[in-house]
Parts: sequence; structure tokens; C-alpha cells
Amino acid sequence: MKVYDAVANAFVKEGGTTIFGLLGDGQMTWWSSIARHPEVKLIDAREEGAGLAMAEGWAKASGKVGVCSVTHGPGLGRLSLSLIAASRSRTPIVVHTSKTTFNDDRDTQYLNQDRFVAAAESGYIEVMRPDYAEESVRQAFYQARIESRPVVLCIPMDVQGKECESEGEEYQTSMTLFAGQQRIRPALDRLQEAVKVISASKRPVLVLGRGAMGSEAMQAADKLGKRIGALISTTLLAKGALNDSEWYTGVTGQFATRTVMTMLEEADCVIAIGAGMNIRTMGGGYLYPNARIVHVDAQKHVLMGTDRSADCYVQGDATATMQEIEDQLAQKNISKEGFRTPSVRSALRGSFRDPGEFEIEPGTVDPRETVKLLDDKLPSNIGLVTGSAHNFSFPVWHMQKARPLQISASAFTGVGQVLGNAIGVAVASKHPVVAVDGDGSALQNIQELDTAARLGIKLLYFILNDEAYGAEYHKLRAKGLDGNLSAVRTPDLGAVGRAFGCRGRQAHTMEEVAAGIDEFMAGDGPMVLDVRISRNVISIPYRRLHYGQDV
Repeated sequence: MKVYDAVANAFVKEGGTTIFGLLGDGQMTWWSSIARHPEVKLIDAREEGAGLAMAEGWAKASGKVGVCSVTHGPGLGRLSLSLIAASRSRTPIVVHTSKTTFNDDRDTQYLNQDRFVAAAESGYIEVMRPDYAEESVRQAFYQARIESRPVVLCIPMDVQGKECESEGEEYQTSMTLFAGQQRIRPALDRLQEAVKVISASKRPVLVLGRGAMGSEAMQAADKLGKRIGALISTTLLAKGALNDSEWYTGVTGQFATRTVMTMLEEADCVIAIGAGMNIRTMGGGYLYPNARIVHVDAQKHVLMGTDRSADCYVQGDATATMQEIEDQLAQKNISKEGFRTPSVRSALRGSFRDPGEFEIEPGTVDPRETVKLLDDKLPSNIGLVTGSAHNFSFPVWHMQKARPLQISASAFTGVGQVLGNAIGVAVASKHPVVAVDGDGSALQNIQELDTAARLGIKLLYFILNDEAYGAEYHKLRAKGLDGNLSAVRTPDLGAVGRAFGCRGRQAHTMEEVAAGIDEFMAGDGPMVLDVRISRNVISIPYRRLHYGQDV
């Protein structure tokens, strides 16, 4: 069997049947071979990095290993930002690529690929001999799962067409090496110490992270929270977990409201479940000043963003550990009111309102009111994808409706990743998705609207357009410099969307925003809504971080 046929067959056996990428010289034989498998869906992106961003979104939404394929050299080179972003977000992806022939570093498309991939914080496997072909696929999927990051699998040009011994239908997948994450039971002494700390608390807070996003974990967190009277906060990556609870406080740290921050400063115990507790989650290190911290994570140990350890660190599966803590508290007949009082309930109600007042320029809308309207009008079954920079503060802060899927493409804070992630999410979830992005970010990968149109996915690309790079605009102004240095005139992105085969419109009033959302809901396929927002409105996190305002 040819190497490219054996590798294609192995990918299919591994479950790599939804493939995002861009065809090039280096993987034409493999691409042709895998296309012959009827269960395979090849999704052509218009740019390699965007294809990898789609695979990242698909993997996040599906919980499986994403797959991307690009050619070697310049094709692989275009993956740099997306590789780092996927690695930082701990997303398992296998990237299939090729390489110029051995010992030919004068080839026009030569690239020192292993060093390039290592610099992008990803794994690299290269097939040096034909008989290693299938084993390399097994190892790539295994490493991607174990290390929770992208692994680049390289099949050099002069190896692809050679004959190899193949396992064929008897191919043993990587799941024979790794059958899934085992539930780590916490050590009894650590568990008892955690129960002791929690038992002594009067004002506890549960902080749920990415490791506590499963349905069982959230049920266990809800039960534990009720027993000890805890407030429910989340990290950015776990936004929306248990947000149907009346004790939900939103994203902790720099995204916490002033009302919530006051409460968190009074907390005497924090139970962090599957949460990194980085410096942003810790509010720059100033949040939870009087709290003893119980930190539960499947890793052996995780330092918090303050470079210190929790008061009690428990290595254990999120669900199993919370269940055992709750069981021990029940055996001790411990049940607390904690924060769950009528006065706290009243204070939390409406706490996400931003009291700031700004002059709204003619022909623009207030981004805060805009995303609140979006949240209100879109049914709760529609997933949400957000990005980074200034604009993403608004949906994180003001979109609080419970949704089954909320994904933040912000691990590396590089703009231009939202649309690709959202397309991958829509393909994986088979449910409508709204992606909230800024105009500068949108224009970095606007060509992928063509991909969305070809796929026919129901995606609302909701662009908060201030005709500037908003983060830089406000940072420049905060330093007393000219914010207009970051201003760039933007075309009608609704018209751009229509040119790519999507529905699209521009909105300058709240009535036009509402009409655009209604149009999206009434129709099929992707739609672009170019919402012209006021530059004068500064998000609360930016007012705190860059203007020193206590809001």
C-alpha cells in the first residue's frame, strides 16, 4: 500500500473524518486518497491559519481531536498564530502536512519545520521511513490527546508515494494506548483538609473553570453550592456554567461587577474547581484578600497567578472530588446559609448594569445596549463565540443568558481568530451560532465568509464596528496620545458579506440592530450584521485597567 493511502486510512480509523484545510502541492495525494472515504468531510478554508482556527473551534465544541491539513513550507508557515492560540487554549488537534525532499534545503519552499513548530508551542512528528507511516498517525493522535495541544504530522514528499506494510482494516487506533482520562480520586488527607477549611467558612465562593464544564461536574457544583451557601463564579473559559442560578455572579476577576467584587472581597473561602486561578481570575491578585483557597484540579499541582499555592491543593477529578466533599459535609450534618441571603439575592439582581454614561455619536449605537438586545432576542439554544481586545468585554459582561455552548477565542489574545473558531463550532454543534467580533479582527479573515456561505451554516457574524482598533484607541487616549492613530475607515461589512454569498446588512440604530437579528432568525445560512458602535463607550475592564476608575 502507498504511504499516502495508509495514512489516509489511519486518519479515518482515528475518527479524523471532518478535515479543515487548504489543498497544496504537498498533500495532494493524501487529500485525494482520504476523499475517497465516503464518511470524510473535507472543508476547504480560504487561508491556512483560518482552517486551523476552524479545527480548533470544532474540537472545542465536539470534545474530539480536531484535524487540519495544509501543504508544507509557506502553507505551514501561515499557521503560526493559530498554532500558538490552539496550544494556549489546550486544544487537541492533528495537523497533517508534508515536507520538501530530504537534504534539499535549497528548495524554494524549504522551512526548518520542526524548529518552527516548536516555537509555536506545538508537537512535531516526522515520518522518516515508509513503515513508520501508520504508527506516526497513532502517535500524533495519542500525543494530541495526552498533551492537549496541536501536533503537526509531517509526511515528506519523497516518502509519500513509497510502498509500506499496512495494518489496513486491522489498524489499532490511539485509543488502544489512551482510553480516556481516568477519574483521579483525591487523597483522603487532602480531602479531609479541604472539608475542614470549608466547614469553618461562613462566606464561601465556588469558582468553576474549564475543568468543571461537564454536566456531571456542574450538577455536583450546584449541589455543593446549595449545601454551603456559596456564590457561583466562573473563569472566562467557563463563562455560563450554572448561570441560570440566582447566585451566579458572572466571570470573576476583572470582569466582575463592582457589586460582586465587594462580595468577593468579603469571602472567607474559595473553592476553585478545574480553574487555573490566573492573575486575571484573581483580579490582579487583589481579589479574595481574606479567603482561604481550596484548589481542586486533575494536575499534580498548579500555582495560582499570584505565584503562590492554594491553602489546600487537592489533586482530583472535578466531579468525584466535589461529590466526596459534599458527602463528607453531609455526614457531618453541615449545611450553611452562607452568601445565600435575601439581601445578597437582591444585590445580585441587575448587578450587571453598567452605570457609566457616554455621549453616543450620531449614526452609532451604545455597544452595551446592543449586546444586551442581542442576548435578549436570540434563543438560549444558540451558541456564543467571542474573541479578545476591547470589543469582547461587552458580550462577556452583558450577555448573561444561559447557553449550552460559550467559547472564547482569546487564549493568545490575537485578533482574527473568532470567525474561524465560530465556523468550526457551527460544523461540530449543528446548532445556530452567534460570533461577536470587532471590525479589525473581522477584516483579518473576512474571506472565510465564503467558507461559511459554502457550508450553509446558520451563523450570525455580529460585528461591533467602531472603525478603529478599539483596544489601541482607548489605550492611546488613556496615555494622553492621539487615539485616532488607530482609526481605520471600514467598508460596509454587510455588503461584503453579501458579496461572499451570505445575507448581510449594516445597522446604525437599535431598531436596525433588532431588525437584523430578526432577519437572521427568520432565514437560513450565515448572516453578517455590521453594527456601527460609539467609540466613546469604554468597557468597565478598560476603565479599571487603563483609566484607573473604580467602577
